[in-house]
Amino acid sequence: MTERKAERRQRFLDAAIHIFGERGYANCSLADVCAAAGLSKRQFYEEFQTREDVLVAAYDQIQNDAGTALATALQGTEPDPADPTATVTRALAAFLGSIGSDPYRAKVAFVEVVGVSERMEKHRRERRHAWIEIIRLAVPPLGGANATILGNPELAASALIGAINGLAHEWLLSDPRPPVSDLVEVLVPMAVSLIVRAPA
Repeated sequence: MTERKAERRQRFLDAAIHIFGERGYANCSLADVCAAAGLSKRQFYEEFQTREDVLVAAYDQIQNDAGTALATALQGTEPDPADPTATVTRALAAFLGSIGSDPYRAKVAFVEVVGVSERMEKHRRERRHAWIEIIRLAVPPLGGANATILGNPELAASALIGAINGLAHEWLLSDPRPPVSDLVEVLVPMAVSLIVRAPA
């Protein structure tokens, strides 16, 4: 029973990512989500209360998957504090590779969740602050025990996140769409420049 419920929920999430990414959240009704999932409204209401709930859950899944991909990519690696470029490259490639593996996922993550509601904006900010904390905690292993983030840590990490979001949006709109490695190439120097090493 629990497995069937989880499978149904996942079908709703997969369907939401696909149709919100393809047609836009504002252009999709709850009935559209159900039809895309091949499930009924009754089954929808067993998992979610509103169409926005499934958008929030889909966004969280995309973010969580990207976080898992990043952690997996760095597992067992030892950063070189003298030059964190290789580690930062692996991290950004894994993060963007996860989201960019499906343009619909990227569109939901970077476009369709923007400006939906006050609740969604609050949730996006909470997720952003969670990533800011991850970035802040990653700096000492990357740059050495006394390394810090340039300037105000929250603003610096937000600037990097903003660059990632902006580049991903442009990437989505590009035709032909360049490889994700092009985004990584631009972002790595930005990320590395935010790491301030303590004087020897």
